[in-house]
Amino acid sequence: MRIIFISGDGHGAGKTYLAKRIASGKEQIYSIANMIRKELSLVYPKYDWYNKTPRFKDTTIVKETGKTIHQMLDELGKEKKSLSNIYWAKQIVELITYSRDSENLDIAIIDDIRLIDEYLYIKSQFQKEHITHFHVINANAKPEPMYQNKELREQADYHILSRMVLSSMGVK
Repeated sequence: MRIIFISGDGHGAGKTYLAKRIASGKEQIYSIANMIRKELSLVYPKYDWYNKTPRFKDTTIVKETGKTIHQMLDELGKEKKSLSNIYWAKQIVELITYSRDSENLDIAIIDDIRLIDEYLYIKSQFQKEHITHFHVINANAKPEPMYQNKELREQADYHILSRMVLSSMGVK
């Protein structure tokens, strides 16, 4: 099986876009953020937790809590991570392992790797698999100071320049 990690320069770098361009057939995209969205959708089913537009996430208020969608996603992510630094990484490993063993998964694409400890844990659990790490470089991405995007860039096997970066350089 092949494991593909995708990290990026921040929110809007193009991580999910790249994952969708790679995926076809038996590949499956795994996302820590989508695991958080799924948990929140079970508790608050009236909201569109999968709408990824920044404006929607930053302006939609969850009436039951008075917080934005973005705040709720961040808080649940941090809450579970406070139980164990690799809480979400363990969940991803379980899902990928299950899919590999029961559904003959060929390629697992993790499209939102943001923290070194999670990256290293997942990588260690699949060390016998073929692993490739791409980092999407996009100066227009919204910085994410609570994540380790710069450190992940250093760990990446390949750096990919987004179309926006290439356009600013005059490359078509």
